[in-house]
Amino acid sequence: MIRLFALVIDRFVLTLPLLMVAMLALGSYWMVRSAPSADTGELPRPPDDTPDYLLEGFTIQKFDANGRLSALLQGSSAQRLPDAPWIEIEKFSFISTDAQGLVKRVSASHGLSNENNSEFQLSGHALMVREAHPAGDFPRLEIRSDYLHVWTEPEKVESDKPVQLVHGKDRIRADTLQYEGTGRTLQMDGRVQAVLVNAESKP
Repeated sequence: MIRLFALVIDRFVLTLPLLMVAMLALGSYWMVRSAPSADTGELPRPPDDTPDYLLEGFTIQKFDANGRLSALLQGSSAQRLPDAPWIEIEKFSFISTDAQGLVKRVSASHGLSNENNSEFQLSGHALMVREAHPAGDFPRLEIRSDYLHVWTEPEKVESDKPVQLVHGKDRIRADTLQYEGTGRTLQMDGRVQAVLVNAESKP
């Protein structure tokens, strides 16, 4: 009986390391299954301040289906950052001509343009000009400020800086401006000073 008991003990001692290894393996497997899954996606990269491209002394032309020049963009330099929706342009100048021959001009010391040249943010001697309608439907419109936010289609101009508007022979100064070309609506707030030569002219 004693010999049988000793044999059992010996076998248990021999198998003890295997049992311990199995328990450790099961414990490790349980810990891996229970732990929250790690995000395998890429870490968000910090904003890149290296320009995609840099242009010096450039001119970009756009032509319509009939081969006529419809838009001209110029600047002393231009750059675009990878994470920015704007193209930064120094000594900004933009001219467009529509199918009816209506000419619009936009210029400033510094400009931001979206990629299809339909929206501009202008600062430093900002100027927006809509030349007189070829058929005489409305006179020349000129808007000056240190800052202008301009949309070309539909035509709209906004500024939260002091602004000067010249419409034909009329002249208006104000602290802010909101102009919408489609409905010919104009709102100027703050200190408003006006010299109206022709009260029947439309904005």
